[in-house]
Amino acid sequence: MNFKNYLKLARLDKPAGILLLFLPCLFGTLLSLKYPNNNPNIIYYLILFFFGSALMRSAGCVINDILDSKFDSNVARTKNRKIANKEVSKKSAIVFTLALLIPSLVILLQFNSKTVVVGLLSFILVLIYPLMKRLTYFPQIFLGLTFNIGAIIAPIAILNMVSAEIIFLYLALIIWTIIYDTIYAFQDIEDDIKIGVKSTTLIFKDNPETILKSLNFVMFLLLMLLGYSLSLKWEYYLAILVADLYLNKLIIKCDYKNPQSCLSTFKKNIYFGMILALAILLG
Repeated sequence: MNFKNYLKLARLDKPAGILLLFLPCLFGTLLSLKYPNNNPNIIYYLILFFFGSALMRSAGCVINDILDSKFDSNVARTKNRKIANKEVSKKSAIVFTLALLIPSLVILLQFNSKTVVVGLLSFILVLIYPLMKRLTYFPQIFLGLTFNIGAIIAPIAILNMVSAEIIFLYLALIIWTIIYDTIYAFQDIEDDIKIGVKSTTLIFKDNPETILKSLNFVMFLLLMLLGYSLSLKWEYYLAILVADLYLNKLIIKCDYKNPQSCLSTFKKNIYFGMILALAILLG
């Protein structure tokens, strides 16, 4: 067994995805602190959320590669993925997925029953997301629903409830995912057209900058509404404005015909997430 193949299969050499999955958990945890009579052991929760995010992101990547192996072998960027190039068999990948899911379940069981139910239901999204690119031009919406479920799970684990403000956050993060994953998908647009993979890139390709800036504005309004609903302090609004302007700058400066520019812009979305976390903390 070549362990390096499995590390790459789980994308542990590409930590940006882990951070993008963990950040919604962080946002949800910080937002939970804004509710009265709530003083959770935040370090305990964040440790569980981080390792849960790392394991589930890895499992999701393996599931994606199992289902997409034929597509991956025809795309320049993904043709060397370990299942696509047959360095790892699908049978071995399935066993590896189970090895990742078992500790994920152990972590999930540390939370209350509502959290466990939501966590188990979210696994359905993990399974169906890779199939959406065959069925709809908006698979990024399903990725957003999947990747940001931590913003729902964290408050349920800590507060044992979901509020309107948490829903505002979840919707805003779904839009954020559509933005950054559309940019990411521009790396493969030519190959996707050839092999029939659907994506928002094909819908937005004639004017990506204007459409993504519009989505960013809608996200900004949702985050402002969140702050208003919770009566957050002025520092929140200032930081949200900075985050919005930063993401707007990324959208404008990205060269959508240059794969390296798209990848770099995608990774820089982590900084947007850090500013958003700071905004919630300061609020």
